[in-house]
Amino acid sequence: MSSYPLMVNPRQAVRPIILASLLLALSAGSVSLAYGQQFTLSVSAFTPKIGVDPGGSATATIDLEPIGTFDGSVSLSCAVTSNQFTTNLPACTVSPALATPPADGPALTITTTGGTGASATSAGTYQVTVTGTGGTTTQTQTLYLSVADLTEDYTLSVSPTIAIPSPLPAGSAATTVVTVLPIGSYSGQVTLACLSVSPIVTAAPYCTFDPATVSISSSTGATSTLTIATFGRATSTRLWNLRMFYAFWLAVPGLALVGARGARSYRKNLLAVFCLVAIAGSLLLLSACPGPPGTTALNGQITPNNTYIFTLTGADANGAAPSNVPPNADVATVTLQVTTAHTAN
Repeated sequence: MSSYPLMVNPRQAVRPIILASLLLALSAGSVSLAYGQQFTLSVSAFTPKIGVDPGGSATATIDLEPIGTFDGSVSLSCAVTSNQFTTNLPACTVSPALATPPADGPALTITTTGGTGASATSAGTYQVTVTGTGGTTTQTQTLYLSVADLTEDYTLSVSPTIAIPSPLPAGSAATTVVTVLPIGSYSGQVTLACLSVSPIVTAAPYCTFDPATVSISSSTGATSTLTIATFGRATSTRLWNLRMFYAFWLAVPGLALVGARGARSYRKNLLAVFCLVAIAGSLLLLSACPGPPGTTALNGQITPNNTYIFTLTGADANGAAPSNVPPNADVATVTLQVTTAHTAN
């Protein structure tokens, strides 16, 4: 039985290869084009997180991020549904309704109807769906809002949760903003404080509030600036030396004047010397004046390098604390990182 070599026509072999390459290129181009028209949509949790009274409102923040080369606009909308009710649903709005990624700030607002009539929003859980459409891409995210007759109280929140600047050298101070929001129809005055700081160390950072007491009503919250100060090396050494130098040179001409008037009465000379000593002493005592807050070491101790976490609290006229205090998972905290201290001057 004879065998013959298999003959392959080169044209027949090349054509499938070219066709496959073209299809692969077109497929890759389509994937790349589709990839360049994508974006991500995310929505923060509602504030207040605990829910709202009938007649109350809640807000959230929508974040848009581009993927690939997407640079178009995204149309935003929202819808409220419920498995329990079909009427008197909360109303939702998105503002602005058109945004271009990256965008962190379009606000989602949910408003309920109060009262006890037929038009009031019923207590229950409502589903809120946020939709973003841009190019050929549509993204959605779902949140849940609780509507109920809430116990009158208030909550604390912090923004940013990392004090600015951070990290910072020991001897400096950082700030952030604390917001106090009413729950239900709560109103009153709340005095703010730092409940704890961890870790516990010598010369730990300390906090102050401006204002320390805020007034809130059933419809309006309030804010306060939180300042966290640290202990660092004293910065008054050079100033003390300069004051000594100036005091000394102020005394020299005075002493010369006393010598020149040696022929005059002893009483006048003694009075002149007393005046010179009083002036020099006053200048020297100026060095004992404290520097700005957060710059002088505490008994020689400097705030150690570390990451500190402050837990915040408050108390109203009745001593009531905010709803988000330990062991609540939504407790208000602030973080600050302290690094190497300033060198002494």
